[in-house]
Amino acid sequence: MENFKVTFLLCCIAFILCSCRMTKEVISLNGPAFYNNDISYQPKPISADTIHHASYISASIINGQGANQNDALTAGQLNLGMAYTVKHFNFAYGAFGAAGGFNNATIGGGAPYYFNNKFVGLVGVRASVNYYITSGHVDIRIIGIEAAYSHEFGAYADYRQQVATVPDFYTNTRTNLFTIGGSTEVAWYGRDLSWQYGLRLFIGRTDGSYVNSLYSDISRTAGALAYFMQIRRYFMVGELTGSGGHFSLGYRF
Repeated sequence: MENFKVTFLLCCIAFILCSCRMTKEVISLNGPAFYNNDISYQPKPISADTIHHASYISASIINGQGANQNDALTAGQLNLGMAYTVKHFNFAYGAFGAAGGFNNATIGGGAPYYFNNKFVGLVGVRASVNYYITSGHVDIRIIGIEAAYSHEFGAYADYRQQVATVPDFYTNTRTNLFTIGGSTEVAWYGRDLSWQYGLRLFIGRTDGSYVNSLYSDISRTAGALAYFMQIRRYFMVGELTGSGGHFSLGYRF
C-alpha cells in the first residue's frame, strides 16, 4: 500500500510538471542579426612604415549569439578599406558586406512562427581615427573613435516585421544600425617591419531598442577586443565581440 501511495504521488507530481511545461509561454526576443557584430578592426600603417597609406582587403567568418541565448548567427563577410598615418594621427575608412544564416533554437518545431534557419545579409560602411604617440617600436594609439553604419536585409529581417505585434515576441524591426564608441590600441613591430602586431579594445553603443520596456537596453552596449598580426603583406585578425567573434584573413596593398 505504501508503495502504491508513493507511486501515485510521483505520478501526480510528474503530471503537474508536464502540464506546467506544456502551458509555459515562450518569450522570443528578435533583433537585428548583426547586433554587436557590425564593428570590426580596421588595420592601419604604423608610424615606422616607409609608406604611410595602404589599402586592405579581407574575408571574415562571423559567429554571433542572437538576442535569445540559444539562437545563433553564422556569416561570411568581405571587407575593403583604406588607411593613412600622419604625425600623431591615423585614420581609416571602408565598406563591407556579409551574408549568412540566422538559426532559431528557441521556438520549438510545430509552434507558430517556428523556423530553422533564415537568410541574413548586410552592407555597410565604417571609419576610425586615432591619436598616437611613439616609443621605440611601439605606436600607442591612446584614444580613438570608431563608427559603423549598416543595413540588414533578407528573410530574417522580413520575419521580424511579421512577428512585431505577436504577444510574447519582443521585437526590434529596424534594419539600419549605427554603432559608435571609443577605442585604445597598442601597435608594434618585431625585429623588422615585416612582422607587425596590434591589440585594440573598443567600447561603444548601438542605437535601437526592443518594443517591450523590460528589454529596452538589451545588447545596446557594444564591446570588442581584437588582436592583429601582419606578416609582410598578409594579415589576420581575431576579434571577440559582445555576442560572438570574428576571424579574418587579408592582404595589404
